[in-house]
Amino acid sequence: MHWYSARMTHTLGGARPALYAFIGFVALTASCFATLPAVAAGSFQAFAVPDVPVDVTADTAAAARNIAIGEAQGQAFGMLLRRMTLKEDRGRLPRLDGNSVSSLVQSIEFSEERYSSTRYIAKVTVAFSPNGIRSLLQRNNIPFAEAPENPILVLPVFNGALGQANPWWNAWERQDWRENLLSFELPRDTASGGPSAAEIMQGAGPWLENIGRRHGTAEVLVAMATWDNSSSPLKLVVDLRRYGVAGETTQNVTFSQMTGETPEALLTRAARDIGSDITTEWKRYAMIGQGAQTQILAIMDLRSLQDLVAVRERLARAPMIKSASVESMNTHRAMFNLTVTVPPEQLGGALAQYGVMIDQRDGDWHMAPRR
Repeated sequence: MHWYSARMTHTLGGARPALYAFIGFVALTASCFATLPAVAAGSFQAFAVPDVPVDVTADTAAAARNIAIGEAQGQAFGMLLRRMTLKEDRGRLPRLDGNSVSSLVQSIEFSEERYSSTRYIAKVTVAFSPNGIRSLLQRNNIPFAEAPENPILVLPVFNGALGQANPWWNAWERQDWRENLLSFELPRDTASGGPSAAEIMQGAGPWLENIGRRHGTAEVLVAMATWDNSSSPLKLVVDLRRYGVAGETTQNVTFSQMTGETPEALLTRAARDIGSDITTEWKRYAMIGQGAQTQILAIMDLRSLQDLVAVRERLARAPMIKSASVESMNTHRAMFNLTVTVPPEQLGGALAQYGVMIDQRDGDWHMAPRR
């Protein structure tokens, strides 16, 4: 049997002086700016499911490939809906036939293709139409959340050691987050230039903030794990410290070894469950479609015209912002009218993932770009 390999993509579908220099232009365009709704286009990758494996045999390689495409699209569709929804709503998820699923596909990409005269093997990445998926879930009255733009950076500290040599790091590295709304990333380099594991355990805020910024993440999760073998069964004790826009939060969790479970499997399960729990928390925080929309007036101090443009662009990408308009503006401030789909008390944490800081002070909402 002769095998061939290929790869193919198939597409279906500022400073204050600067502000004064441009203020005339801004004043002239403010009315147009105010009428433009910030329709959240959504991240293309947020609606893509990568590397779905297929292995199909048919009368011909072409027939096997066509069958594989349908299978990959169906698997990816199910994975995407599970990723965006809560477990308690899984029984209500819509079930579509192959043609209906195909109508929602925006593009497909093939990698690691191999084929013979009757067999086709590949990994398929399927990207769906963001608006199509949103509309489908909304028509079925199923609340959903969309992935934030940035992953969470994880620093796995095991028995006081940080680095790729420890088994706790390897447990995080083995995870497959394709069905997880949030993604978790390991640092590219911890060999030099940073604090020791002991210093991280005591708190090294500036360094953690810097490493998070270098990796383009909005949050750093320090997961400090130790064995507790003082009693049977073996236990893994994990001290979680999350550093992000909401400040520092801490949590302590313990995992007990199951019958027949190896220590390596216990570490893997613990990493998976921690990631799943954080994701569920985020989903409930940023859930769309579970309540009435709210109007919020938010004040933004204008440091530069670039800040104004940046906030507009970031609001347009945030799925919990139904619309955003500039109600009024002068040389110092802009007043935004926001229509939001999450409870106001959850808006700060949700928008922070998209680079916008918003909070309520003395009865007024204040907004600024996250730097």
